[in-house]
Amino acid sequence: MFYRPEYIVLQIINEQSRDLANLRESDVIDDFRHMEMENVLRAFYALQGKNERIKKFPLPRQYANMSRYFIGIFIMLLPFSMIPELMNVGDYGIWLAIPITVLIGWIYVMMEVVGDYSENPFHGMANDIPMLSLCRVIEIDLREMLGETELPPAVEAKAGVLM
Repeated sequence: MFYRPEYIVLQIINEQSRDLANLRESDVIDDFRHMEMENVLRAFYALQGKNERIKKFPLPRQYANMSRYFIGIFIMLLPFSMIPELMNVGDYGIWLAIPITVLIGWIYVMMEVVGDYSENPFHGMANDIPMLSLCRVIEIDLREMLGETELPPAVEAKAGVLM
């Protein structure tokens, strides 16, 4: 019925809480351990909510739009400030303005692109947080703590990108 990852995580926490209640009713665990495990589940639930808020937090669009406009204006005006200074170098100075302007403009455009990609680090792109790898490391650690011997393999980087 629910296919969104947030719902799946909440359903897992809910099922674990039900299992803990069943274990308590069967006297497998005592009250203290039951309450402590419920506190851990409550902490997981709170952390899930915090992560969701980070992922879905709306960044002001006017900042993104205005920075693009400002960079465009800067790049258009940059040659007019470069040409008079480079004319002092000699006759070839005016031609140096073109590659220097392109280089400086490219740097500012790349800073804008990096800022756009940094707005949402959970999209699964090459420069994002490698959530799959982090989750697999946690899974392997937990399974080792439980004494399991058949562990899943660690996530390998593909084409130099760790997902």
